[in-house]
Amino acid sequence: MSTDSAGQPWEGRNLAPNPFSGDTGEADAALLTALEAVAATPLEPSAHEGVVAALAGARLYAPIVPIAVDHGVGENGLMVDNSSDMAMVRLRAEDGRECTPGFSAIPPLSQWHPQARPVPIEAERLALGAVEAESQLVVIDPGTDRSFLLRRPALFAFAQGQPWTPAWADPTVAEAAVALAGRFPWLARIAVSPGSARVHVEGPELGIRLGVRDDVPAEEIDRFQRALAADPIIVERADSLAIQLTRV
Repeated sequence: MSTDSAGQPWEGRNLAPNPFSGDTGEADAALLTALEAVAATPLEPSAHEGVVAALAGARLYAPIVPIAVDHGVGENGLMVDNSSDMAMVRLRAEDGRECTPGFSAIPPLSQWHPQARPVPIEAERLALGAVEAESQLVVIDPGTDRSFLLRRPALFAFAQGQPWTPAWADPTVAEAAVALAGRFPWLARIAVSPGSARVHVEGPELGIRLGVRDDVPAEEIDRFQRALAADPIIVERADSLAIQLTRV
């Protein structure tokens, strides 16, 4: 019976082909085009949707680094690592949440973290891994001029193979905001917009502008914010938001 170099028999093994055996390390052309489009027009909702669509079936690279799992004291009395394991790099977003990085190609990953090992992974697997690790954000190509932040609603929709629209361009979100406004007589007008001029990489996702004719007590603003936080559509479809008051 034929065996491998360790003396283990080959019989009964299922040897699946390596889907990345011919990988050149370059970015998927469609994904690269989509990332460049959203960087050029960050307030265009179809550009955001184009990135999520291009991620379907695309190969990404996960940055993997060694981490110490067992420590000891050496002969010189200093702490040493007895063994280590490999783990994916995790980031901390501006609001404190964990963020999972993924790269479209090897060069931007190596420039971002020279010690990290680039491991090819399907975009869907990276997204599912982030969700399982309770990471609500994925950033594609961090540190480049084509970075893209895949926020919680987009991440969850992508992982489930569901359609997605940015909250600030979602008519269902706008309808929910208008319905909510009807409960506050002091509110003369409400409008939704991107929460940041660089909404593709930073800042709140959704901006809500409240038009008022008179001064509004702080407790009323707090009541409105609590109502927003309790609205199931807003909670599900908007990752984060900022409120702005304007005179009308």
